[in-house]
Amino acid sequence: MIVSPTILEWSRGLASLSPGQVPCPGFRPEEWVETLSNCRRFVDDFGPQAAALGWDTLTLFGVHPTSGTRRGDWSGVLMPCVYPVYEVNSEFLRVHLWRCQRNKLGRYRGVPVWEFGQ
Repeated sequence: MIVSPTILEWSRGLASLSPGQVPCPGFRPEEWVETLSNCRRFVDDFGPQAAALGWDTLTLFGVHPTSGTRRGDWSGVLMPCVYPVYEVNSEFLRVHLWRCQRNKLGRYRGVPVWEFGQ
């Protein structure tokens, strides 16, 4: 099976992070552990679907380049992700963005969480 470059980027980026090291401001340690676990599960379970729907790295895993998740208007929909995702379809992103008013289409674009501070 051929893995898309997008999914490879997500997998490698998340693999570079440690549950014991909060990557940026705005996460509590226990929240980061859950987020990292849920994001890895998301890529494993739904990565191909998300990529096929055109979801990009920053839409899912983006954070503000200096403030991290403290700036929610820069945060991707999985930053933070304290509950597992159980379904991905074309409506997931629209519904999630609507529910999280801080995450709006056209919002600012930051850096992937694994590139914070680099």
